[in-house]
Amino acid sequence: MSPIRLSDLAFTLEAVIDEAFGQKAVWVIAETSDIKNYPDRGYCFLTLVERDTTGSSTGKETLAKLDAAIWRKHYHTIREFESATGVGFARNIQVLLLVSVGFNPVYGLRLEILKIDPSYTLGNLERERQAVLDALVLNHPDLVWLEAGQYITANQLLPRPAVMQRLALIAAPGSDGWRDFRHELTQNPFGYNFLVDEYLTQVQGKGAEKSICDQLERIRTSGVAYDAVIIVRGGGSQLDFGSFDTYLMGETVAGFGIPILAGIGHERNVSITDLLCHESVKTPTKAAAFLLEHNRQFEESCLHLRDRLSVAAREALQTAREQLDTETERLRFVMHNYFRDCHTDLAKKAVTIRHLDPANVLRRGYALILRNGHILTQRSTIQSGETLQIQMADGVVTVTSD
Repeated sequence: MSPIRLSDLAFTLEAVIDEAFGQKAVWVIAETSDIKNYPDRGYCFLTLVERDTTGSSTGKETLAKLDAAIWRKHYHTIREFESATGVGFARNIQVLLLVSVGFNPVYGLRLEILKIDPSYTLGNLERERQAVLDALVLNHPDLVWLEAGQYITANQLLPRPAVMQRLALIAAPGSDGWRDFRHELTQNPFGYNFLVDEYLTQVQGKGAEKSICDQLERIRTSGVAYDAVIIVRGGGSQLDFGSFDTYLMGETVAGFGIPILAGIGHERNVSITDLLCHESVKTPTKAAAFLLEHNRQFEESCLHLRDRLSVAAREALQTAREQLDTETERLRFVMHNYFRDCHTDLAKKAVTIRHLDPANVLRRGYALILRNGHILTQRSTIQSGETLQIQMADGVVTVTSD
């Protein structure tokens, strides 16, 4: 067979591909890789890859790889995809693409991306996330379980301290999330003081979930009685939150022995960490606000109890004062009656005593027989011829007994 020129082969390939795919568009499922994005110029180059999903997680075989491009007229599809999904257009995303196939004798085979379907990526992310949750429920029923359609975890059921003051903070060093949280906490209008120990580490990117879990282990073995663990990070795309959607993070958070508050900076979606931690808020600033509000509620309850105690004390004193006045009035009445009765009784006794006075008795015609000044009351004690005195009302008469 005679050799042909490279250009002839290239032109032949161009004709064949154009005949098969010219003026046609096909939907393709692929994974993004090697992205070179030029927003200021309005185009993007990337590689689309298909990997063998049946292989091990550490070494999946590449089944196909093709270069692709998004030109200026279709560049808006990237913004629309990111807006619809909250996922930044980056590498290692499973996407459904509408592409046209083209071959250039100089630049070779390349796919032109016409449209990106956001619903497929969202569905795929949700399927992966649900698979992790299902595995956690299956493998750790004592830590994670479903109840009335809601995920309940051991961490969620931990008692919440009345005041959250001693805190362990997990954040990226110098990050916006770290800065926002600390500023909101320290500049609070109530003057609350917090003791915050920082466990700084990466919170996104490859290996971030292990770094976070390592810090949680440090907290667990620190021996410090923390009231809560706070995990914060600033905003970003959905892929930046991948470390919070892993099996390792879910398992660690669900079974952690200290209440975990997550403020990981995303408004659109809820991560596995959000679902399984003790309390979740949207941003680091709101995490600080949550702590302030929690402690403010305790202070207000104390102030309310103080007011109730003050009112109760005043009412008790008023009641006691009224009871004392009543009892004083009753005592005054009783004493008045008592003294009146005593006076009447004394008056009666005085009359009786006056009636029994010997002088008064003698005036009524009675007489006293005396011997040497001693009153005699029995006849048998008187001797014959004895000298006696008879005391009468008007004087004494001396007599001699027979």
